[in-house]
Amino acid sequence: MNIERAIEFIIKNQARMDARLDAKFDRANERFAQAEKRFAQAEKRFAQAETRLNRLERVVTQNNRVVTKLAQVGVTLRSDVRRTEKNLADATERLSGVERNLEKASVTLSETEDKLNALVDLVDRHIRGNGRQP
Repeated sequence: MNIERAIEFIIKNQARMDARLDAKFDRANERFAQAEKRFAQAEKRFAQAETRLNRLERVVTQNNRVVTKLAQVGVTLRSDVRRTEKNLADATERLSGVERNLEKASVTLSETEDKLNALVDLVDRHIRGNGRQP
């Protein structure tokens, strides 16, 4: 009977161990299923993040092109402004020269007008006979 009891004890222990292992396997399977579910969600979030990153890369590339173009336009504009300033300075200098020439011409014209008036008076007196010499 001792052997029967030992066999019975071993069978009961084996049954309890099987039950405990089954429970542990069930919990492990549940955890594994949850982990798979979380992993699938993480993959989905990763794919979304990758899509956003690709979109941001395109935007950054486009912005870089725009900034490069703006820099080129800025350099061209700066060059145009410098050229315009130089042209304006040249025009101002030429205008000053024209003003000086106009002043000279005005003085000369005034002198010429005085001389012409004197000549007209002389001719007028000569024609009227007032300018005859005795």
